[in-house]
Formats: sequence, C-alpha cells, structure tokens
Amino acid sequence: MSDRVHIVIAGAGIAGLTAALALARRGIDSTIVEDFREPSEVGAGLQIAPNASRILRDLGVLDALAEKAVSPTAIRLGDAPSGRILLDIAITPEWLEKMGAPYLTAHRANLHAALYNAATADPAIDIIAGHRVTDVRQDDGSVTIGLKSDTGTREIISDILIGADGIWSRTRSAIPGAAEPKPSGRIAWRAIGPASTASANKVTAWMAPDSHLVTYPVRNSETLNIVAITHGRLEAHDWSHKADQEQLAKLIESAKGITDLGTVDKASWTTWPLNAVSPSAPWHKGRVMLIGDAAHGMEPFAAQGAAMAIEDGYAVGIAFSRHPDDLEEAFLHFRSLRLGRVLRVARRTEFNRWTYHQSGAGRLARNMFFSMRSPEAFFGDLDWLYGYTMPE
Repeated sequence: MSDRVHIVIAGAGIAGLTAALALARRGIDSTIVEDFREPSEVGAGLQIAPNASRILRDLGVLDALAEKAVSPTAIRLGDAPSGRILLDIAITPEWLEKMGAPYLTAHRANLHAALYNAATADPAIDIIAGHRVTDVRQDDGSVTIGLKSDTGTREIISDILIGADGIWSRTRSAIPGAAEPKPSGRIAWRAIGPASTASANKVTAWMAPDSHLVTYPVRNSETLNIVAITHGRLEAHDWSHKADQEQLAKLIESAKGITDLGTVDKASWTTWPLNAVSPSAPWHKGRVMLIGDAAHGMEPFAAQGAAMAIEDGYAVGIAFSRHPDDLEEAFLHFRSLRLGRVLRVARRTEFNRWTYHQSGAGRLARNMFFSMRSPEAFFGDLDWLYGYTMPE
C-alpha cells in the first residue's frame, strides 16, 4: 500500500512537532510518522529560554505549556566542592521585558504534550502513530519511506522527507556524508528531590572538577530536577537505564556543600549517554533534510537542546513558505538560517563545559572571575543567545 503526500516529517518529538506547526501556520500540510502510539513521560527536565518561548508563543502553544511550567526567579553559578554561590543573577521583570518572552523550566513531557495536542488539533497536520521508519529511498521525483508497525508494513511516497527523528536518526542514512553521533565519554544522571529554602525556584549550576550538577524546578517551586554530568560510557539509546554509580558517587562526595543532594535516594538516579552530532556535515540531499538532534545533536552544557529543536522547526516553516516550488532553495534557505546560529551555540556549549569542569588553578581562577562578575555583564554576554529572533 502506498500513499502520496507532500511533506513527511519523521519523528513527533519537539523538532518535528514544531516544524509541522510552523508549516501549518503558513498554510502547508504535513504528515508526521512516529514510532510511539501515545506520548509518554520520557526524558528529563529542560530549560526553555526566551529564544524558544518566543517561538512557542508565536505558534500558540506557550499558554498551554506555562500552565505546567515554572518561572524561576534566578540563575546561579556555584562551586560544588565548597558549596559557595559565586554569581547570583535575578531574573527580573526588566530583563524579561527586554527579552520579550518568559524564561521557563518544565518537564520535557509537558513541553511535548503542549506541542502534540496543538498538532493533533490542527487539520493541516496528520499523525501516523505506531509506525517506525525502516528505510528511505529517493529519486528525482519522490522519496519513498518504508514503515513498520505491529500489524505489518507499508510505504508512503512523498515529495519531501524531513528527518526529525533524533540523535539516532534512521533518516540520516539517506544523506551521504551526514554526521553520525559520537559518544562524548560523558553521561548524564537525573533525579528528583525536594528543594531547600536557598535553592527553591532557582536554576543553579554547580561546577566541579571534570563534572557538574544543575538543579532547577520542574513541577513546582519546591521540587528540583537534578542533573549530574560525569565521565562514563553507555551503549543503550534510552533515557532511563541504570549505570555504574562510581563516578556519580565521587561527584556527590566532592559536593558536600550542596545540601539538596542529601535528600536524593541513591536508587532513584537514572541516566543516559551523551552523544554529539557535528553540525558542519551535510543536512540534506535530494528530497531529504535533517533537523534538530538528527542534524546537530549537542551536549546539554548551554541548556539549548530543546531551544535549537524549536528554532529548527520554526525555520522549516519560513524556508518552505519562502520557496514552495523550489526544493533545493528551501533546503539552502533553511541551512542559511540555521548553520551560523547552531555553530555559535555549539561553541558556547563547549566553552561552558570547559569552564564548568575546571580543576586546580583553573578552578580557582574561574571562581574568582565569576565572584567578581556582575549579573548585568553575565546577561549582556548572552543577549545574542536569549534575545535571538529569527529573520523572516
């Protein structure tokens, strides 16, 4: 059985759903293919900075998300071994007014639900759930997507395939030279715990030698999402399996000054491997294009993974509405909108990792620098990141 459609999006994650909504906003239909039958609470907490919330508002989903999200009152940088806060930056009404959009924290499932519910309610978007992409074949006139479900196989013939199927993308195989995910040698750990009076409703990055922790609210002001980054390797591709806790135990032992960690049950930690996809490799070929983590997956050191997926999805709507009859120009326009931006965020991600994980004399110099830094200077350095508005 074969059906012909205009645009197929592989993956109903954050990038794919945002792309479908951005296309629909500009009068372009799309069909999303997704492995899951129903959304689930997979993933961890995430930060939704103004560059992302601005787009969500434009797509009409921000209000639904805000009902389940938290508006933190401050961003803090701390030294984990000493438990000392080096820089405390209030998220003021004046800064939010300057940004023109809110700074939120939420569970990934709540962001996904807001996007998914909006997509299912939009008549321009069709979602084929419970089907996974098995193969992609293309020629000059079309791209054929092989699908498999619990009940059998089928094919869809499309004019365009957008691969938004994550860092382990199956769509990527259709693009010669596309970058494959590479393990970073680091893993991320996640747990939920109660906030102390000092940490309630705040985003705090605790820096430590060769590792770090981030805490922030996701359910309410008194509950913390705790993410730890340590050295280690994992082979599985899921979000929740267990791993050797030796490196995590070492980090927690070194961070005795962080009282929030003392309330977390050791058995409650879950983990996932950190991988990265080079943004410099090709993102498209013929009638197939990659977006989000499939194109440029990043480690979480700038807390911009979800934001980059949202920006990518929005750029899809701009590019294909500008060039509805010229596929190559649409792909090139998308890349022109995104490549420089993604590369700059990738550089900031690597800079943050280098800064957070300093040890010895480097740690002392870093701590002195941040303790002398003003909140205004910190935010000023990030105006390009948080204040970004995509050119139409």
